[in-house]
Amino acid sequence: MRGSGQPHTGQTESCVGIFWLHDGKLIIDTTPVSMAEPYGTALTHPSGHIDHWERLQRTGAVPADVEYEEEPRGRVVFDGREQRFHLMADKCILGRRDVVAGIMEVMHLPDDTAVSTDEHYRCRHCLAGRRQ
Repeated sequence: MRGSGQPHTGQTESCVGIFWLHDGKLIIDTTPVSMAEPYGTALTHPSGHIDHWERLQRTGAVPADVEYEEEPRGRVVFDGREQRFHLMADKCILGRRDVVAGIMEVMHLPDDTAVSTDEHYRCRHCLAGRRQ
């Protein structure tokens, strides 16, 4: 399941990945944790936000005049030391329980997933001091 934002039928493996909230809809690109790339003691998605956003722009899935960091975004990684998933996202995403639940469902994340903000994930609204 890559880029679809929809779970495959029968897929139950938890995933790592990147995501955005664009025009009220989730855009998610995932990798099953068994295929994730090591990054220090963590396992992470092989594609970064910049590269994947540019692919989305080339296909017309997102506007060409919107930069990847302008929209609320986040990432899920698996911490090997803690043996726990971490969902890090913009406050504009974390403030919406329905969106967080959607990410958890699509990525098959366990209930004990750590959910937090991260200074890397601040959209244009958060940087301007207002939330969506």
